[in-house]
Amino acid sequence: MQHDGIQAIVPLWRNDAGNNGLHDSVMAQFPGTVAAGFQYEPTTTDFSLATSTVASQIQGLINNSGFAPSAVAVYLAAFDEVVGIFNAGHSLGAPLSTTTWYGSDGVALSAALTGDATAAAFAASVDYPNPIFGLPDSLQSEWQPIAEEIEARTGIKPDAFALSTYDGLFVIERALEDVGDLKNFEAFKAAFVSEADAYSGITGSLALNSAGDRANGDFDFWAVRLENGSYAWVRTGTYSSGVLTVFP
Repeated sequence: MQHDGIQAIVPLWRNDAGNNGLHDSVMAQFPGTVAAGFQYEPTTTDFSLATSTVASQIQGLINNSGFAPSAVAVYLAAFDEVVGIFNAGHSLGAPLSTTTWYGSDGVALSAALTGDATAAAFAASVDYPNPIFGLPDSLQSEWQPIAEEIEARTGIKPDAFALSTYDGLFVIERALEDVGDLKNFEAFKAAFVSEADAYSGITGSLALNSAGDRANGDFDFWAVRLENGSYAWVRTGTYSSGVLTVFP
């Protein structure tokens, strides 16, 4: 959002632990103006109130606070109910349809979104990049054969999370070999951290930081685009080793 010159955002988010966390962290990190936004319940099926509220707040930022329309955006933290949100946004029109939207990993690569023509068209028209853990291009020769084998057996194309789990299994196995069994769980946890710090798999280094998360993690940005007459997810950028690269 900073890269795109966004100065004010209106958040729209699902009320659950993960999406609340995304909302809170983005609001804390964003250096500009943050409107109240709208939080909807997971059981919501009618998004007319949500979208009309967001539209009103966008208009308020433009009319009352002096922001240029191009400097205002919507931050959406959601899951597949994005289809209902974008259908409602399409029905409402401007300013929702003329404002840039930004998404989250809960929607990135969603088949539900690309499977709905109206929602997909709305997504493509408002840019809507979604970040998700990425696979290193430099290691494609390592992860591609595994990904193809998983897809051949399951019919499902594995994403970066699935392939990270593949790497994690090897760390678990090595930690179990170190301690012999799980009777001393503290020893197993210590062994797991030690093995993770030393392990490099098909998704790269599994070294952990002080919070127990992967210390190194690259992100891809995916957006819905019209290609050859149908809507599909297209990688539009990367965040690797602290550097943001946006593809034309």
